Amino acid sequence: MTHPTKAIVGTLLKDFVKVSGGRTDGALYSEKDLEKTLDLTEVIDFHQTIEVDGIQVTAYRAGHVLGACMFEIEIAGMRLLYTGDYSRVPDRHLSAADTPDNPPHIVIVESTYGVSKHLPRDQREQRFVEKVRGILTRGGRVLLPVVALGRAQEVLLILEECWNNSPELQNVPIYQASGLARRAISVYQTYIEMMNDDIKAAFQASNPFMFKHVTHLKSSQHLDDIGPCVVMATPSMLQSGLSRELFEAWCEDPRNGIIIADFAVAGTLAREVLDEPKEIMSHSGHKLALRCSVDAISFSAHADFPQTSDFLDEVNPPHVVLVHGEAGEMMRLKRALEQRAKATDRIRNLYTPKVTQPVHIRHQPRHVAKVVGRLAEKRAATEEALQGLLVRHGAQDSLMHPSDLPFFTKLHPGRVLQRQLLALHKPFSEVRLALEVMFEGTKGDTDLGQVTPGAMQEPGASQSLRVGDAVSVSYKAEEGGEPAHVVLEWEGGSTSDMVADAVIAIILQSAGEPMGLQQLEAQRQAVLDKGDVDSAMKHEMQILATLLNSQFGQAHVDHQQDLVMLQVDQQHVIIDYKASKVSCSDDALRSRVERAMQRLVEAMNPVQIEGH
Repeated sequence: MTHPTKAIVGTLLKDFVKVSGGRTDGALYSEKDLEKTLDLTEVIDFHQTIEVDGIQVTAYRAGHVLGACMFEIEIAGMRLLYTGDYSRVPDRHLSAADTPDNPPHIVIVESTYGVSKHLPRDQREQRFVEKVRGILTRGGRVLLPVVALGRAQEVLLILEECWNNSPELQNVPIYQASGLARRAISVYQTYIEMMNDDIKAAFQASNPFMFKHVTHLKSSQHLDDIGPCVVMATPSMLQSGLSRELFEAWCEDPRNGIIIADFAVAGTLAREVLDEPKEIMSHSGHKLALRCSVDAISFSAHADFPQTSDFLDEVNPPHVVLVHGEAGEMMRLKRALEQRAKATDRIRNLYTPKVTQPVHIRHQPRHVAKVVGRLAEKRAATEEALQGLLVRHGAQDSLMHPSDLPFFTKLHPGRVLQRQLLALHKPFSEVRLALEVMFEGTKGDTDLGQVTPGAMQEPGASQSLRVGDAVSVSYKAEEGGEPAHVVLEWEGGSTSDMVADAVIAIILQSAGEPMGLQQLEAQRQAVLDKGDVDSAMKHEMQILATLLNSQFGQAHVDHQQDLVMLQVDQQHVIIDYKASKVSCSDDALRSRVERAMQRLVEAMNPVQIEGH
C-alpha cells in the first residue's frame, strides 16, 4: 500500500478497536495486533514496481481516494490490471486514474454505476451549491451523509470556497460531525504532494485543508441545533449513527433538506429516500413523515459508463472481468461494452462472476527482454533466433552477449576448465583413427601414418590433437611404471560438454580393458571354487587396483596390510578393502574413489537370482 493509505488504514482500524470497546473475548484483533501488522506493511509509490517471488507488482493512481492504487500484476509475461474503485475524472484534490505503461491482457474493473453517466464536475458543483443555498435561504438545515474519507474532504473543499465567496453565508455554521473524518484531515494535510496540481499550487499560499468556516464536532451534544446550518455526518447510507439520528430529527420539517452526495447502495435508507416515499420507518419502529427535500448529487469517485468504456478502449484488453456492482447494472454494462467492442471491431471477452466464483482464462505466456550490447548492433529480422545470456535486473530482462556482462551488470563471466584422465591399453593411433572417423576437423601435431594393430609407442612418447574447437586430447606413452593414458581438456559449456562426452565414449570403446584383467578374474574364480576366501580377497584387491589404475592412475596393492594405495594429482588415497573404508585429505577425491570402489565391488559380486 502507499504511504497515505497506510496512515489512513491505521486510523480506520484503530477506530474499529476503539469502537469494539477493547474487548478481548470475540474481538477480531487488538491494538497490539494492529501495530504488529502495520510494522509488516511494505509501502509502495505510484509507478513503482516491486517483485515478490518472481511476480511483479506495479502501482498506479486510482483517483478514488488519497493514496488509492490500481495494481498491475505481471506473471510470466501475463499482465493483469485490477482497478479497484477508480475514477478517470480529476476532482478538486485528486488526479485522474493513470493509464498503465503497458497494455494489460486482463482488466478487473468495477461496475458500480453500470451504464449511468455522471454530470460534468462544474455542473455538479453548481447544482450542489444552489441546493445548499436554497435550503438555508428558507431557514432549513442541510444534512450531508458522507463517507468519512474521500468524498467528505471533497465536499468540504467545495463548501469552504463557497463560504469564502459568499459573505451572506459566513454566519451559517458548517459542522463536520465525524471523528474519523476529523482525524483523517491530518493525513490529508501531510500528503499534499500526492494530490493534484491545483492543491499543490494552493498549498504554496496556505494549507487548503485548514478550513476556516468548518467546525469539527466531537459529539452530537456539541451541535447547536438552532437555525440554519450544514452538517456532514456519517455513515453515508443512513443506516445508523449520527446521520440517521439527525435525519429522523429533521425529516418532518419541509424547510430542511438532505443531499445524497455518494453512491446509495440498494437496501439502505439512503436508496429508499431517493424514491421520495411519504413515510420512513425510524430506528425505534415508528413511522415518520418525509417532508424535507431529498436530492441526489453524486460526487462519488467511481467511474461511470463513459469513463469505463473509454478507459477499456484505451488499454484494449482482450479479457475484462466486471466486479463491484449490482447484478442488474453489471449485466447492462456487460451488454453495452460488448456492443461497443463489436462496433469498433475489438476482441473483448467479458466475465461477470459471482462472489467466490473462479474465472478461468487461457493465456500463452510471453517473455519480453531488451536486446543490448553487441547483440543490438545489428537489427534482427522477424522470427530470427538470437542467442545470448538472459539477465534479470529488478523487473527488467536483458539479452546480451556473454562478453557484455561486465558492461551491463556487476557480474563477470568465468571459465571452468574440465580435465579427464583415461588409461589407454592400445596404440594411440587406433584411438586417433576412431576420433577422425567420427569427428570432422580432428587435427593433430603429427601425421596419422600407418596404423599397425598391437604396435606400442616408445616409452614416454607424447602426442596431442584437437577435436573441433572444443576438446584437446593429449597422449602420453607408458613410462617408469606409469601406464599409458590420455588427458582430455575442454572449457565447460553445453556444446563442449556434449563433444567431450562423445570423445570419452569413443576412447573407452577403443581403448580396451586393462591388460591381465581377464587372468586375474579367472584366478579369483578358481580360488573361490576351492573355498579359499582369503586368496579370493587378495585377487579382488588386485582387480580393484587394476581398474582404479585405469581410471585414476598409479594404484598398487599392499598385501601385508590389505590396503590399496592410489595417487591422483599428488593426493594420496588409502583404501582399506576389508573395512570398505577410503581415506583421503581431499573430500571430493575421496567421494569419487568411494563411488568407483562401490561400483567395482558390486560388479565383482553380482546379485544371485534364484529360480522358481
